[in-house]
Amino acid sequence: MKILVAGSTGLVGKTLIYECLQKHEVIAISRRPFKFPNNVKQELIDFNKDFSLKPADHFFICLGYPLQLFDLIYMRPKIKPRFEKVDYILVTKLAKMAFEAGIKNISVISAVMADKNSLNHYLKIKGEMEEEIKKLSFNKINIFRPSHLLGKRENNVGLDVQIFEKVTNIFGKVLPSQLKDFKNVEAKTLAKNMLTKALNNKTGVNYYSHKDFD
Repeated sequence: MKILVAGSTGLVGKTLIYECLQKHEVIAISRRPFKFPNNVKQELIDFNKDFSLKPADHFFICLGYPLQLFDLIYMRPKIKPRFEKVDYILVTKLAKMAFEAGIKNISVISAVMADKNSLNHYLKIKGEMEEEIKKLSFNKINIFRPSHLLGKRENNVGLDVQIFEKVTNIFGKVLPSQLKDFKNVEAKTLAKNMLTKALNNKTGVNYYSHKDFD
């Protein structure tokens, strides 16, 4: 299968490429050079200039603006346009370009409780992004809604995030089944499920959260 990955140097995109896509033909879209496995072809793109996408069987969009923990609760005004530029404008632009390039299947990472009507800015923008992509007539649209992602990031996380992860990992073990979607998710788990769901025969718009992960 020929696969296109945007956000290829981020936590999930990089994990997807290194852990899951060794047996596939992969094109990694990135803004800077990065040493990928030998089977990966890298496309360097300046998202602020004109560019095109190569045809592929499936397109994984793993983009996300790096936010501080408190921005998830109350986003600072100066951060809002930067966040929207990546998580809404760029993500939907790439989805539309993929559709125009003839790509028929797409996977995108959203967030648990994403809702275009949410009073929370982060969740609202994620919800609006989902709705915009759903307007496109892809054969398969897989929308993944994880909670907080765990894994080795390129930049070290702050003390607040370290404390948050330790506390929520403990509470996650005792959460009842109906709240399972709020448990932290390993990036490796999300990436493996993204590939599994991409390879299955299920078409249409599909939502996946923690309870759906193997």
